[in-house]
Amino acid sequence: TTSDTGRVIELSLPENKLNGPIPSALGVLSQLRVLDLHYNKLSGEIPAELGRLSNLTHLSIGSTQLTGGIPAELGGLANLTYLYLNASSLTGEFPAELGRLSNLTYLSLANSQVTGAIPAELGRLANLTHLSLGFNKLSGEIPAELGDLSNLTFLSLYGNQLSGSIPPELGKLSNLETLAITNNQLNGRIPAALGGLSNLQKLAFSNNQLSGEIPAELGNLANLTSLSLGSNRLSGAIPPDLAELSNLEALNLSKNQLSGEIPAELGNLANLTSLSLKSNQLSGSLPPELAELSNLVVLDLAQNQLSGDLPLGLTRLEELRFLHFNDNPGLCSPVDEAFQWWLKGVPSRSGEVCQ
Repeated sequence: TTSDTGRVIELSLPENKLNGPIPSALGVLSQLRVLDLHYNKLSGEIPAELGRLSNLTHLSIGSTQLTGGIPAELGGLANLTYLYLNASSLTGEFPAELGRLSNLTYLSLANSQVTGAIPAELGRLANLTHLSLGFNKLSGEIPAELGDLSNLTFLSLYGNQLSGSIPPELGKLSNLETLAITNNQLNGRIPAALGGLSNLQKLAFSNNQLSGEIPAELGNLANLTSLSLGSNRLSGAIPPDLAELSNLEALNLSKNQLSGEIPAELGNLANLTSLSLKSNQLSGSLPPELAELSNLVVLDLAQNQLSGDLPLGLTRLEELRFLHFNDNPGLCSPVDEAFQWWLKGVPSRSGEVCQ
């Protein structure tokens, strides 16, 4: 696209089969506002000369064959609002200079091999709404400064090598809708302050080393549809407060060290389709109130210390397709003929019949 004066203001060539290096000569297109080269087969390094494009508002580059690091010069693109760099051969440390992009609203460096720490300078990006850094090789702690991104709605840091604890400052992100930090090496407790994220819809902390109890304050997340805390070291009882999550569709607490009984209050989660409590130390009998979960498709209770007969009322769960209750010392399915007939209709099932 060109302007009335014949100068190029938009160069958009996504999803083609372009190959070879990105021409450094693009840096002379001083009026360029949009440069979109994603989903091509470009190779070589991202030219530092792109940092001269002072009018650029949109920069999108994605290719599996790009190499080298992210040029620090991109931090000079003062008018940039959208930055998407997705390149699985992209290496080097995260340039702190990107924290100077004060107009940036969208930043994605996902699915690359960026190393080093997340720069605390990103906390200066006051207009940022989307931050996606998943599937990189980032290490170190999550900067508390990210809690200053008051307009942020999406934060994804999954699949890195992040360590340390989750900063309670993230509880200030009142507009946040997605918080995904799965598959890292985080430890310590889940901050109770996260219970203040009133707009949160998805909370994913699975596959870390988080410990301590599940904060009862998470029950305040009225808009939450998915809560995934599996494969950590969480202990203590399941807070009955989670029953306040009336919009919850998926609850994954599997592979922790949770103990005590399953709260009967979970039967109030009318929208729940998946409940995974596998591989904990839960005891007692299965609450008959779980039969009220009419939308339930997955119920995984395997590898706990539960006992007693499964409630006969489970036969009302017409949508259930996955029921595993094996490897519990005394939990079994009742010999009731109607129950056994229903159980045979569950496609994926495992567990003992009561003697």
